[in-house]
Amino acid sequence: MDEEFDLREALATGEGLQEVIARATVNKEFLKEVIELLDDDLWTVQKNALRVVVEVLRDMPELHDSLITKLMVMLRKSEAVPLTQEIARAFGVLAEIAPGKVAKIVPVIFANYRVGDPKIKVNATYVLEEIMRVRPSLLGNVFRDIGFMLTSKETSDKLAALNFILALSENGMKYVTPFLPKLFALLHDKNELVRASAVETLVALGETNEKLRKIVMSKLEEVKDDRSELVQKKLKEGLSRLIILDRGV
Repeated sequence: MDEEFDLREALATGEGLQEVIARATVNKEFLKEVIELLDDDLWTVQKNALRVVVEVLRDMPELHDSLITKLMVMLRKSEAVPLTQEIARAFGVLAEIAPGKVAKIVPVIFANYRVGDPKIKVNATYVLEEIMRVRPSLLGNVFRDIGFMLTSKETSDKLAALNFILALSENGMKYVTPFLPKLFALLHDKNELVRASAVETLVALGETNEKLRKIVMSKLEEVKDDRSELVQKKLKEGLSRLIILDRGV
């Protein structure tokens, strides 16, 4: 009981976490105790327990299936952003070391985004973005769905799709290029939040790709008379950054 209490306390505070990881690596019974604490009522305990499990995950393929199942439950329940971020990181590690298993669950995660309540939508977005950064090739038909989201009637879908595209861009423009026409179209969306986010996304893409930069600058110039103060602010900031980069200052 004392050892269990000490373990929970260490996970709750985050102190001595490296020692916990070291013990979990060599002691399967101790690791089992850590895994059981993934169901704890305190999110900090869950988060740090998951961090420990992820650290030992690479050398224990027998844990992959059960952890994916557990992560899906945690994904739906999490109400703390740090815990959700740790869940996303765990999926990212699994995408790297067990891509086949994660590929099978991606449609389920995306379905949770599509039909879930606002909390689940946010949580699923974190996870999908992380998978996109680590291994976008696992997305399959989700690419098509992102295209649909860019033309959705729902503002939240468009904003999420823009976040997904930014995550995809970290793996090269080949994942982003098919979406460019719809991205440019969002500069004329009726919702100012969507227009402002489209500006931010295009600026970020232009900053990392010299060939695209001039096209983005031209498209932003076309909408420089946008009446929204928010959009105007994003346009001025974005164009300034791109001009500086283009001049090589």
